[in-house]
Amino acid sequence: MLSIGIIVLTLAIIVVFTVISFKKNPVFYLSLAFVMVYLIELYSYYQGSILQFYEVFACKSNIFDLGIFTAIYVHSLNPGHIFFNILIFFLVGIPFAQKVGNFKFTSIFLVSGLLANIGYSLFLRMSGINSFLIGASGAIFGIMGAFLILYPNEEITMFLGPILMPRVKVKYAVLAFMAVEFLATLFWVNDNVAHGAHVIGAVSGALFAYALRNYGVERIRIKSLNYEIIDELADTPELQSIAEKIKGERDEIIRSSWLLEFFRKKNGDAEFEGKYIKSGGKKYRIYR
Repeated sequence: MLSIGIIVLTLAIIVVFTVISFKKNPVFYLSLAFVMVYLIELYSYYQGSILQFYEVFACKSNIFDLGIFTAIYVHSLNPGHIFFNILIFFLVGIPFAQKVGNFKFTSIFLVSGLLANIGYSLFLRMSGINSFLIGASGAIFGIMGAFLILYPNEEITMFLGPILMPRVKVKYAVLAFMAVEFLATLFWVNDNVAHGAHVIGAVSGALFAYALRNYGVERIRIKSLNYEIIDELADTPELQSIAEKIKGERDEIIRSSWLLEFFRKKNGDAEFEGKYIKSGGKKYRIYR
């Protein structure tokens, strides 16, 4: 029998660390919540109350309750589930959180996770399937979908299958993951993985990011750009083409992405440092 103390402790961990993540280091504090809840799961398993634990905290396809939210923090007893979720979360989440800030990051994470659980639960219900749905994957795919919309040309470290790629563009990494999940959903791959929830989460995150970008929440005041540097360095047709996109873009987020792309094509690396871009061992004052 699951004790009241375990229920209260689990809810306290989820709520406290989620609230903290709105203010600082969301990837770390959300992952810490995953790990602590997982340890409570193991304890419940050895106490013989793991089924009751899932009845309270997992998302159920036959009923909507607290589990729609808490299931985001619950993982299967197989340690590979939580390990790989946290690994991908760190690889994608840390660079994305640095760009959008803690509050927006956590908001995207939660909204995507909730919509993934609700959407996939409805799908299972209509299919006549009663099942538990657990894991942060839907929310993490929401972060990936948002990253794709806001910073498609940003480069991150990512595992693509068994291969570690230290520098891969977000658009390639995320689209590869989404293609696999979409095909697995389309062909109803039966591997105890909620591929459909991943797709719903990614779409939810992408739509959230699209709203942020296009309806003023994420829009930043356009800074005065030093186009003379761009024109001087654009000495190939490819660079000239990117330069034209930079000049014509009015969205600060997309323009920043094209700026990084321009300097990476030119010198092989690039990162912002205030009004400057560091690239090829030099610093370019790109903003006036």
